[in-house]
Amino acid sequence: MIKYFFIWMTVWILISILVVAFGYSNALGGVAVAALISLFFMIKMLAENWTGTVTDVKTEEVYSSDEDSVGTSTVEYAYIKLSNGKTKKIQNMGYKVGDKLEKLRGEASIRVIN
Repeated sequence: MIKYFFIWMTVWILISILVVAFGYSNALGGVAVAALISLFFMIKMLAENWTGTVTDVKTEEVYSSDEDSVGTSTVEYAYIKLSNGKTKKIQNMGYKVGDKLEKLRGEASIRVIN
């Protein structure tokens, strides 16, 4: 987890240096807010700890919009039955029904275990 913190800190220091170098030092407050928000989500992601089995893989149409257009895109999701009985929905990264997955605290990746 400390490794990810140092990577996070390095990226945000570089962004801050670039902002100041291009003459936008009044935007450093916004950079700090963005850094804190990203730190919150990084800690939340790294704190997760679960194991489960893929019970279903479904393709869904997801609404998406940007400045230029509004539309839908197709996303494949894996539904995971966790060991505590709950169901978790994550974007499918090649998982198949029956795969046993494990997400360890302090790691960013999800492992397929057999």
